[in-house]
Amino acid sequence: MKRKVSGLILCLIVNCTLAQKSPIKFGIIPMEDLKMTLYEKDSSASAVMLVDYGEAYITLNAHAASLNFDRHVRIKILNKEGLKWANAEIPLFRSGSDEERVFKLKATTYNLENGKLVESPMNKDAVFKEKFNRDFYIQKFTLPNVKEGSVIEYSYTVSSEFLANFPNWQFQYDIPVKWSEYWAMFPEFFIFEKYMQGYIAPTSYEVKNKSVGGFNTQAHHWISKDVPAFKAEPFMTSEDDYVSKINLALARINFPGEIPREIMGTWSKYNAELLESEGFGRAVTGSGFLKKKAEELTVGMTDPLQKVTAIFNYVQSTLEWDGTKDKYVDNLKEVIEKKKGTAADINIILASMLEKVNVPSDMVLLSTRDHGFIREQYPMARQLNYVICLVKIGDKMLFLDATEKLLPMGILPERCLNGQGLVISKTNHGWIEIVPKAKARTVVNSEISLMETGEIKGKVNLTCEGYDAYKLRHDYYKKGEPDYVKEFLADKNWDIEKSEFQDIKEIDRSAQQIHQFAINDYGTLAGNVIYVNPFVTSQTKENLFKLPTREYPVDFGSPIERVYMCKIKLPEGFTVDELPKPKVIILPNNSGKYTYNVTLMGNTLNVVSMLQINKSLFIQDEYPNLREFYNQIVAKQAEQIVLKKN
Repeated sequence: MKRKVSGLILCLIVNCTLAQKSPIKFGIIPMEDLKMTLYEKDSSASAVMLVDYGEAYITLNAHAASLNFDRHVRIKILNKEGLKWANAEIPLFRSGSDEERVFKLKATTYNLENGKLVESPMNKDAVFKEKFNRDFYIQKFTLPNVKEGSVIEYSYTVSSEFLANFPNWQFQYDIPVKWSEYWAMFPEFFIFEKYMQGYIAPTSYEVKNKSVGGFNTQAHHWISKDVPAFKAEPFMTSEDDYVSKINLALARINFPGEIPREIMGTWSKYNAELLESEGFGRAVTGSGFLKKKAEELTVGMTDPLQKVTAIFNYVQSTLEWDGTKDKYVDNLKEVIEKKKGTAADINIILASMLEKVNVPSDMVLLSTRDHGFIREQYPMARQLNYVICLVKIGDKMLFLDATEKLLPMGILPERCLNGQGLVISKTNHGWIEIVPKAKARTVVNSEISLMETGEIKGKVNLTCEGYDAYKLRHDYYKKGEPDYVKEFLADKNWDIEKSEFQDIKEIDRSAQQIHQFAINDYGTLAGNVIYVNPFVTSQTKENLFKLPTREYPVDFGSPIERVYMCKIKLPEGFTVDELPKPKVIILPNNSGKYTYNVTLMGNTLNVVSMLQINKSLFIQDEYPNLREFYNQIVAKQAEQIVLKKN
């Protein structure tokens, strides 16, 4: 929101700044920080944020209101892994020709050399700006002469006319933070919503009321001390969902003598705005240049599903996604000419072409997994960063995303599997659950012959479906067959005789890779006994869930199924002395199931292992059961078959 302020108010108010002081002075570095080699509170830390200070405030002048954000950061680099902190980024919002601007940027590296402090100021050529998407640029800069033991420091001011984009503040990072302090100054006529997230509460929080220019200003003040590093855990969505953080949003403006103006509004209001937006709703109903091609693709068709399939296949095969997650379009004619565009370009073109042949569809806004989950109670557009298409044919709902050439129609990319989506529609507006329409499924079918020397020879066939098929195809095309096979074999001591891939191009079918192989020392010999593990591949050797407790949900994205079947032909003169016992493990509410069985038929062992994860999300209370579930799987799959010579 770019807000102009009336002359009456400006006669009363000149400046609403409530200046505070950073707890450190730029360039004054304590010797103890320079000499630090280890952070006492976390010996594993690669760096430590010594101070992270920020203040945000609104100023009023003779022309407009502006939002200002000052930040001052000091970081100690402890080892090579911490060198990445020498690269800093400042996100800058833009709309039309207006964008946020950076002022007073300075950055310096400090090193202790021969007992003396050596300063290395940053040059201007270390600063550059690049486009992130249509809404944001990123100003990047790199501090000079950074090495193990350095202290780096930078400060800057961001000036903005977008009052609705009041800066949030993050207290926690993946390195420890000794001191984090934030001031947010709100003039009394600016009403903000705020909410905390994360599992570490601030050390202190206070609100000071002060009179500035004859009006009351609320100064919200947070301090967090000795914040531990955020530790990522397996199967998480965006880390931004879980770090300790204060989120702020401008809800409304109550200027004296004026009608209160709603800024945050409602999702319904946002729906109405999008339907009339040139970069969204009108791009769907307009874009008449798409009509001819849409009609050519569907000539003679009366079945809506046929039309959807024809147009989807055309858009998917013709347009290349440029990797940008977006929700608005610019010039769709240029996208068609270049045959390349953002997610919004591609999926809004899809919807527009469907509209041209009388197949109604709605757009669905969502937040991708790396962008974070949505808090529906806060109707803020910045929570949403991606758009897909929704078509209803009879009682069947089809979510469509044409950005991925290796996924069949109706299967959304995994990045979209993040809970709810917001339907933008004249008649069907509201929230809808985005449920995965496919599993991540792999079936391994192997036949091997075991020699009395412990060597095995045989064939293994891996059949991948759903998201596992997508991953196989993606990696296969990205690396090429030779490098793909090389990487597949990297953790295996196989001697490959032949490798074959089937149905890689046919995305509506399962993808298969078949390998003929030999392993010289697979079985362990001890006198007249051979010990054999039946998993020649796909064994779960360790539990990814190592922590005894978990602070965050486990989010698999989609249901999972892993099937392993193996026939083992025994060597002549050997009989089975010991087999693993059958086992069935079931999680509460059948949210997961594991079955394992080994049987003997003649001189052939038949091994069947099946893992099913039947839901995508496990909350923290379910974690202990899930962890123990995997503990038992690891233990079971480690059991040996014992063969004895007659």
